[in-house]
Formats: sequence, structure tokens, C-alpha cells
Amino acid sequence: MSDYSIWVLGESSVSLTGGVTLDGITQGDGSHLVGETMTLTTRDFQRVDIKDGGSDSNFDDNDGNQRLDGTQTLFGTTYANNTIIEAEYEFVLRDDATGLEYRVIAVNFRNSSPSYATNEALAFVGAIPPFNAALTVISAREGPGGYGTPAVDASAIVPVCFCKGTQIETAHGLKPVEALRPGEQVRRADGSLAELRRVFHTHLGAGALRQNAKLRPVRIMAGALGHGLPRRDLLVSRQHRMLVTSKIAERMFGHRDVLVPAIKLTALPGIFEDTPVQSVDYYHLLFDAHEVIYAEGAPTESLYTGPEALKAVGPEARHEILSLFPQLADVEASPKPARFIPCGRMQKQLIYRHVKNQKPVLA
Repeated sequence: MSDYSIWVLGESSVSLTGGVTLDGITQGDGSHLVGETMTLTTRDFQRVDIKDGGSDSNFDDNDGNQRLDGTQTLFGTTYANNTIIEAEYEFVLRDDATGLEYRVIAVNFRNSSPSYATNEALAFVGAIPPFNAALTVISAREGPGGYGTPAVDASAIVPVCFCKGTQIETAHGLKPVEALRPGEQVRRADGSLAELRRVFHTHLGAGALRQNAKLRPVRIMAGALGHGLPRRDLLVSRQHRMLVTSKIAERMFGHRDVLVPAIKLTALPGIFEDTPVQSVDYYHLLFDAHEVIYAEGAPTESLYTGPEALKAVGPEARHEILSLFPQLADVEASPKPARFIPCGRMQKQLIYRHVKNQKPVLA
């Protein structure tokens, strides 16, 4: 059984013009929303625990295996264990002030007749739109995961990025990640320079972090990686990969340098999920290729534009990335990672060996 969680915003937190609601009155394709203005009025996110049969981790439309994992009370309504939950339709919101676009899923708990007639919540793929801002619904369609639309892995709602304040090494010294601009020359791990193409930003407030533990950053305390690195405490998202350089890695994989997600490093002393954080700003750094750069002096990755990573940056950012790198639209074409990336099970084994042998992950 593959269990996962999604984090949703209740329909009571959504204001719509034109007298329409989230309810799928047109066979659940969301077309009744197009042209209307939506405003997100609160940050009251809640977690939904789902069991989805086998190894399926996609949250999709018309999937009868997607069921609530236990009785759950959400936004004042109690839903029974095994209630079917689905992604009834998806739509795109445009922030009228900035022109940025966001991909959104209408979430349906099948507790009514007809089943498509109610949608009780919204889920956001990638970036979350600003609150209390005018957001125009510019398109809608049935799906995801049906009617010719791509599936959405539940992990796509978790951004992979640096936190605000992270010092990045550039040709002109250290700069906070939020101060970086396209065209900046950023120092690679081999000492050469790479031109920064784009910076993408996501803000998550206390409500989102309270309801979604997977959105909380991982704190890597100063020196926790070895040899005094990072120089200051470093905060990154859970799936952001750090470089591990060691003889243990070389013996296991034939590569001395490998990339491992920060959450896998929490078995090491001084690395942990930072639960007290009340809000967080995440930044994605995009280059022409996947790069290993320096954050707080520690080697780490830039945005890796593989299929799952593209899902996590939101529709506007994804559109811009594909405009810059049209070859990435070919789902069979995966960009070359900057360093070897072991599979999840072997990542865990690698860190276990480092802990057992009391060896730093940066030799």
C-alpha cells in the first residue's frame, strides 16, 4: 500500500466572482470558472492522508483507488475512512498584478450525488499563489491523469529550493539568494563560473507549514557536513540535494561525488527538520545545465529540470523554463545530472555507513 498526503485549502477560503462556486456543474471540467476572478482569503491549509493501492503515488481524476486513510475531519466536515477522493479538474490562475500563473486542482470528496457535483478544496501544484490578490482563471480542463492530461505525483507540491537569506558564492563574492538576478555569474564547485538564467520564488506561511510537515525546511547546522561546512546554518527544502564526497560513496557507487536530498541527511548529527520555523521563502536557481554550486560554502545543487522537478515549480515557471529549454518538453529526454544521484534506498545506506563509521560526508 502506497500512502501519501496532500495539503489543501478549503472552499471557504476561496472567493469567486460571477456567482460561481468550485462545484463541477459542467461534468466536472471547471469550464464555468474561466474568466472569473478568484481570491484566496486565508492560509488555512489542512493535510489529507490518502491510500492509493500498490505503488501509485499520483493524485488524479477518476481513480477509485484513491481513498481517505482513516476518518478525517477537514474544514469542519467529517469524512469516513475509505471515502474516495479525486482531482476533479484542474485550472490555471493568473496573478493580474504580476502576470505569473499557477496550476491548481479542484479536490472532490465523493460524498454526494452526482459525485462530480461538489468540490470541497483546492490543491496547488508547485508554487502557491499570493493571498488576497486578484487571480483570473484563464483556462480549465478535466483531469489530471485522464482525458489526455498528464498525471500529477503527490510530491510535486513540495518545492525543491534554497531558503531566503542563503549566501551563494558568485564571481563578486557572497550574495543572499534573494538578491541574485539573471545574468549573475555563480561559482561552480570546480571553480568555474555559470551564468544564472532565472530565479523562481515561493512563499509559504505558517498555515501551510503547520499543516504540511513536508514543506518545512531542513536545517544543516554550521559544520555538520564536515570540515567546518556549511560556514553558517543552511536551510533548504527537504528534497534539495547536497553533495556528498567520500571514499564510502566511491566504494558503493564508483563515484566519489554523489548528490543526496537533505532529508536523507537528517540521520547525521546537527541536521534536522526545522519545526519552529513560522514561514519560509524558497528560491529555485536555474542555469543552462544542472550545476553544483556553493551555498554557505557547502556544495549543493541548482534546480534539476527533470520531469518531477518541472512539476514542482508551477505552470508559469515551467512555461518559462520550457521556453528557454524546449528540448525539456520531451518527457523521454532527461537532463544530465551534475553528479551521480543514487536511488533512495542506497542513499539511506550511504548515510548509515557514514554514521556508523563516524565519517563526515564532505571528506
